[in-house]
Amino acid sequence: MEISTKEFKGKLEMELKDSTPNFANALRRIMLSEIPLTAIEDVFIKENNSALQDEILANRLGLIPVKGEGTVKLQVEGPKTVLSGDFETDGNIEIPNKKIPIDELLENQKLNLSAKVKEGIGKEHSKWQPAIVKYKYKTPQKINLTVESCSYLSEKDILKKSLEILKSKSEAFKEETSKYKSF
Repeated sequence: MEISTKEFKGKLEMELKDSTPNFANALRRIMLSEIPLTAIEDVFIKENNSALQDEILANRLGLIPVKGEGTVKLQVEGPKTVLSGDFETDGNIEIPNKKIPIDELLENQKLNLSAKVKEGIGKEHSKWQPAIVKYKYKTPQKINLTVESCSYLSEKDILKKSLEILKSKSEAFKEETSKYKSF
């Protein structure tokens, strides 16, 4: 099997030659659900008199790409468009995109919250899903796989990590099946 890649407009397109749909789907599923990533997990809202309900606000925060583990805080007062760059971090955390809108506060509206950032995988929750991945058949022996990152990982990093995970799973499967003798 051969993999050729090209990048364009924030996407990585791969052409898998002499591959199978099973391999492409295994790679896609690993990219979606098994690459470790950090995200906002536990949100403790002290004050929120904005138009967003607490549950919606917490869900929205979980979808902001956050790199590292620790605690973030948000203490803002309107009128203001609250952005991801308004987070106060504990130094172990990086917010790669500081322009993601969180909420729109009117005069006298406030947000005061803290949140823990934890590592997880996409199988647990979509906030830990690092990419959007699709594949389609070009010919019976050529499959196009397109990866678009929705996390702090680059598309190439997502591909590299997914291949490492697939290799590790294959080696573990081979080792486990070698314990059984054929009859």
